[in-house]
Amino acid sequence: MKLLLSLYIFVAVILTQFFAAYFFSKGKNSYRKAFSAFILCVGIYLFGYLMIINSSNLQELIFWNQIQYLGLPFISVLWLTVALLYTKTIYTLSRQMTFVLFFVPAITFLMRLTNSWHHLFYTNWEAKQFFGFYSLHMERGYWYYINISYTILCLFLTIIIYYLGYRKKRSDFTRPQFMVFFFASLLPLIGIILIIFTYSKWIIDFAALIMPISILIIGYGIFKYDFLEIKAFARETIFENSLDGMMIFESGLRLIDYNKAAKDFFAALNISLGNYPIENLFNQEPELLEIFKSETTKEFSVMIEGEKRFFEVSTLPLGIHHDKKTRMFKSIRDITEKKKFQEKLITLATTDFLSGLYNREEFLNLAQRELSWANRHNQNLSLLMIDIDHFKNINDTFGHGAGDEVIREMGNMIMTGFRKTDFAGRLGGEEFAVLLKDSSLDEAKGVANKFKEAVSRTKVIYEKQEISFTVSIGVAATGCSINNRNNIKDVLKQADDALYKAKAKGRNCVATVE
Repeated sequence: MKLLLSLYIFVAVILTQFFAAYFFSKGKNSYRKAFSAFILCVGIYLFGYLMIINSSNLQELIFWNQIQYLGLPFISVLWLTVALLYTKTIYTLSRQMTFVLFFVPAITFLMRLTNSWHHLFYTNWEAKQFFGFYSLHMERGYWYYINISYTILCLFLTIIIYYLGYRKKRSDFTRPQFMVFFFASLLPLIGIILIIFTYSKWIIDFAALIMPISILIIGYGIFKYDFLEIKAFARETIFENSLDGMMIFESGLRLIDYNKAAKDFFAALNISLGNYPIENLFNQEPELLEIFKSETTKEFSVMIEGEKRFFEVSTLPLGIHHDKKTRMFKSIRDITEKKKFQEKLITLATTDFLSGLYNREEFLNLAQRELSWANRHNQNLSLLMIDIDHFKNINDTFGHGAGDEVIREMGNMIMTGFRKTDFAGRLGGEEFAVLLKDSSLDEAKGVANKFKEAVSRTKVIYEKQEISFTVSIGVAATGCSINNRNNIKDVLKQADDALYKAKAKGRNCVATVE
């Protein structure tokens, strides 16, 4: 009996040390570390029990019992930690949570180490023989009951966590693992209950006898389901830790799995994810519903914490496309920075950096589009050609920096001095153009004169010097002699001729070509 029991415990010790070393070397994720520490503590505990059943005097028994407590107080709480991390009940173990979880085990470790001084853990020792080997019979102190209560609590919480994880059924991949952990947690709890109620009679550490079976169950899960191995590691590193939101829908578009990023994204929209059909998830967001029901890539924008953010939803079928059971993988990628960069590139490509207005090419493109629309709808357009008078004199007198400042001021005045429906561009040098929508020639002349007067009252301050300047403006309109022309360059030529006429009249005036 003693030999068989010793061989049984010895094999379990070897197995635990192999698992501890194997998983410690395999990865850096948090639950692997906790699992390795758990297995190591189980190995120390079982090794102590192996030495106890092969000892023959009281002092040796007490010594090896103390060795057991190098690992025993931490087994249940490490097992609970693995459950919390593996099921994503928590995503990381904070300092505060570590303190709360490990406070009782740490005190238990110290209590057992110093028991000979205070006898708060065990009050009395006695060696008894049973089935051919010696075992310790101990009278328990009050801290023993605190520790055993906390151990039962940890195992009970672990069982609940895995049971709930199984019931949630977020992924068929994780369900077998949850059941492996569930049964591996249940057996040690049974062993502890047997110790509490039968130890005084049988003097057998049932937890130590049952623990190897739990280890074998875990070993079965490791090799049968790739448990804590490549697939689980890939899921954690690629799926769970991805910055992109990831969701898996089964047939009928029922959500069955999602990662933390997806949960956080929808939490920001006050949408709670769960094992529901997609219509239930987005019943208050019909636009999102259509986007997520689509099988093509879609872009959308939402307000999150007062900021407009852009997202891209892409879809990948998981299985044969025409299979009714095909699952859909959807990823949600934040493309806000990409959109901002694209907008910046567009701005750089279409905007004159000095004035802030459209550059020549973009202005002509937009103006041509507006002219075509106006011709189709029989509406008038007017075009103003604006030229800063004697701009070369400003550069020569005050320097090119002053000239740049005048250009900036002109751009600002044009942007604020016309209707929002109008648009303007810098054609080059000191020349500007403004397109006035739905405006007759007379209306355009009135607007041009008001703008000319505003410019003449403006002073630009550059290096403590006041710079005054004026503009000449040529006006053309599609309702006059250029009616039926379809090319904006023809309109621009008409306005340019009018500008030449304004300059010939002495500048600082508005002119048209009849």
